[in-house]
Amino acid sequence: MKEERIDEALRIAALIQQLRAGRITEEELQVLKAWIAADKANEATFRQLSDPVYWKDELQAISKYDINALTQRIFTSANLPLPAPYAGADRPAVGLWRRPVFWKWSAAAAVLCFTLIAIRHITTRQTGKHAYEPVAGGVQINPGGNKATLVLGNGAMVALKDSTADTVAMQGGSLVAQQKAGVLVYHKADAVTQGEIWNTVATPKGGKYEVVLSDGTHVFLNAASTVKFPVPFNKYNREVVLTGEAYFEVAHASGEKEEWPFLVKIRRAGDDGGVVKVLGTHFNIMAYDDEKVVKTTLVEGSVNMRKGVNAVTLKPGQQSLWFPQTNTLQVKPADLEAEIAWKKGRFLFRSTDIETIMRQLSRWYDVTVDYNGDMTDIRFAGNIERKENIRELIEILEADGRLRFQITGNKIIVSRI
Repeated sequence: MKEERIDEALRIAALIQQLRAGRITEEELQVLKAWIAADKANEATFRQLSDPVYWKDELQAISKYDINALTQRIFTSANLPLPAPYAGADRPAVGLWRRPVFWKWSAAAAVLCFTLIAIRHITTRQTGKHAYEPVAGGVQINPGGNKATLVLGNGAMVALKDSTADTVAMQGGSLVAQQKAGVLVYHKADAVTQGEIWNTVATPKGGKYEVVLSDGTHVFLNAASTVKFPVPFNKYNREVVLTGEAYFEVAHASGEKEEWPFLVKIRRAGDDGGVVKVLGTHFNIMAYDDEKVVKTTLVEGSVNMRKGVNAVTLKPGQQSLWFPQTNTLQVKPADLEAEIAWKKGRFLFRSTDIETIMRQLSRWYDVTVDYNGDMTDIRFAGNIERKENIRELIEILEADGRLRFQITGNKIIVSRI
């Protein structure tokens, strides 16, 4: 019987890990929800694991790689018998490679309170029972969607949004682009040497859009972003100007020269954010004015990031960090899953401070945010879809017990409790 309980704990831990990674299936989710609802002790276990003070100790144990002590505390908190050799005070040291099954349990259970509260929230939302007071305010704030504005070379503006009917863009008496269901596709055209006409696609707060340029390059725009580009490109380089955030899938192409480079000029308020040069690759650029760093993250291929006299060449899995305040350019390994989660329709936080989280929510849900109290030490981790109503996401954050949120119109006030 004890072995069965241990097996069940490991199985549930694996499901939590799948949920955290965003890979849980509907069938697995039903199993997890059934386990939570089956016994009050299970809910009590989740309550304890959602306690920030409790998790402070657990995360310290992880940072020290004290897997034995962590395993012991987790099994004890779940009222499970400790398997040998963890039950004795003189248990031997066990490396990660020696006991993978128990490391799997430890790693899966060591999910920050955001994710565990999210699991509880999924269950309570369906039953209509909440273990906490709902977030203050009665305004419905919905997530963003496909919407943007196309500005043509003559200044004419075309609204872009999801629609069953196609929208076409005429320029100089010719059809240059056609859009449907969140994608604006430019017709392939011969490159020119002069007389370029520039177009701009701009997403508002709460908007996103995909543009296929005349060379076949795909540009995925996040909220509150713009991309400006010539129609068509010239024969010597392909140049676009970006503000905000976008993911690029650059088409391999050749022009009058053997190479036809693709240049992304980054623009921020009062400063240029540098130039990214590529030939054919996939990468993400995040350069919002309200962020302290400009990030270029390479998924595949090769890019060169240049800012003034500073220049770096990135390999897949790396990102450059440009800090305007200190005029420094750094390179580090990238968390690809987190950096491009927005493109896949998710928020992914890994020990992310609350102000960074709220800046992302502000752009996607088109809200403003004010703070009462010092928030510098408050961090969350979690993985949630961007299609959720903001109220449901905020309820999860609020259930942690450290913050209180008040919604007034399109303004959110975050207060430290």
